Amino acid sequence: MLPHPPQPQDGDDLLWRELEAYLRFYDAAAWRARIWFQILKVIALLAGAAVTVLAAISAPAGLTASIGAAIVVLEGTQQLFQFHANWLSYRSAAEALRQHAFAYVAGVTPYDDLTSRRQQLAAALSTIVSKEVGTWSTTMLATPATGDAATH
Repeated sequence: MLPHPPQPQDGDDLLWRELEAYLRFYDAAAWRARIWFQILKVIALLAGAAVTVLAAISAPAGLTASIGAAIVVLEGTQQLFQFHANWLSYRSAAEALRQHAFAYVAGVTPYDDLTSRRQQLAAALSTIVSKEVGTWSTTMLATPATGDAATH
């Protein structure tokens, strides 16, 4: 949740609306990535425990192997979509945006100069979003399941 802008007319300011939109995006993206990561991990843990139990009770080999294969698929999916890395990255971006919004509204450094505060906020927004896009690109290019990204 963002604070209200310092002046009522600032709520209609394009820069403030952009800040709100980016924060909503990164908040939602972090939440989705966290939920997917946790769901996949819990299912993989349950499946891993089930394999142990199935092996102990001499369950049919096909059933035990199928559960083991499901674990591989779950872990591969998590690696392919990088839910954990994205969750951390998106949450970090959202929190950085939130901190800048509060500092802007409070009028503290670097937003204490009324003549340059909008430029400072625009620069901070650009830096945070550019860093996040760069981090995302690097993560996606480094994902082993996508193949050799350098040649594509």
